[in-house]
Amino acid sequence: MLRREDLIRRLFRGYYSSASIEAPNDIGRREFGFIFIGQEGMKRHMSFKSVDDLKSFMARETPLHAYFSSAYYDFPDVEDMDGKVWRGADLVFDIDADHIPTPCKREHDSWRCMDCGYSSMGMAPEECPKCSSRRIEVDSWLCDFCLDKAREEVFRLVEEFLVSEFGFSTGNMLIVFSGHRGYHVHVRDKVAVELSLEARREITDYVRGVGLSLELHGFPSRSVRDVTPPSLSDPGWRGRLIRALYEFISSASFSDLESMFNEKIARLIYDNRGEILSSLESSPPRWPRISGLPAYVWSRIASRVVGEAAVHIDERVTSDIKRLMRLPSSLHGKTGLISKPMSISALSSFQPLFDASAFGFEDCRVHVSHMPRIRIGGSFYGPYKDVDVVLPKTIAVYLICRGSATLLS
Repeated sequence: MLRREDLIRRLFRGYYSSASIEAPNDIGRREFGFIFIGQEGMKRHMSFKSVDDLKSFMARETPLHAYFSSAYYDFPDVEDMDGKVWRGADLVFDIDADHIPTPCKREHDSWRCMDCGYSSMGMAPEECPKCSSRRIEVDSWLCDFCLDKAREEVFRLVEEFLVSEFGFSTGNMLIVFSGHRGYHVHVRDKVAVELSLEARREITDYVRGVGLSLELHGFPSRSVRDVTPPSLSDPGWRGRLIRALYEFISSASFSDLESMFNEKIARLIYDNRGEILSSLESSPPRWPRISGLPAYVWSRIASRVVGEAAVHIDERVTSDIKRLMRLPSSLHGKTGLISKPMSISALSSFQPLFDASAFGFEDCRVHVSHMPRIRIGGSFYGPYKDVDVVLPKTIAVYLICRGSATLLS
């Protein structure tokens, strides 16, 4: 029986020997980095003159992970970062299901504090609720629902922000399925490439709704008399916030409201829901004047829903002008799936398990040490614990890559 590392190397080498690698534009000015099977750390500060050179290297060396720089350099293979001479960088966004709250995480994801050992199912917290440590180990799994939510975030990012507000063209964008639990968006517009670090941080905060002044956006803090609420059709964060508030009022249960306000205020909002919604729908819109209902309730609700109106991006990626991003068409070493590039128009019909499969779906017999019940590719798999099972090859390779299974036949 082949060792796990040898099996992965053989599988990946077979893929790279015939795969068509989609190299980044201006390849000679990009830095490349690779992680190899059985080796620690990343080999970086590499460059290639052509796509053929890159393809030959990957077929020969068989990396577990392959990356390229969002930045353009004069001397990409120089080890000293200042010596590379930075000349701009694509504006990149990372949308990962790990950062998006989904109810199914309670069924298939888990986390453990590496300091006190406390563990739980579901989305990992930023810090341990028991000892406040931020050293959290996460065990996350592929999932149709999580990937669908990540795709929705990509559409919102592109359509609501990048195109409608920032004026970028989708023709200058590349969408890439990461090969794991999310998507990358690369904006290669000349204006985007020349953005400073500070400008990228501003974009990051804007997309995430960080630092918004609710008063400036029409949400009163003391009195509703002199404040006109945003219109439901307003662009930007004014419209985004009022639509999110409207949706919250429409669907909130009494217990939802009681978790934010005392019983009296919660009852006033709940019992006057129709009047509140009508006031916001009117032209021009107005804040409802309901006896006993303080003005601050609208700002408090807006503060709660801003996270739902924002796009869940990894702020560290967008604000990093020298970021290494996963190479499109390369294999993700944790899943064996292809990091699949596509246009925004192709995203709606993209099926991660099938369209990013590198190894097909013939039956494979594997021993699975651990796997929760997950839905991927429209089918349910698991739960499995220390059992021999027959699985489609793409699923089997996924489990082998993440160290949850060994090949039997």
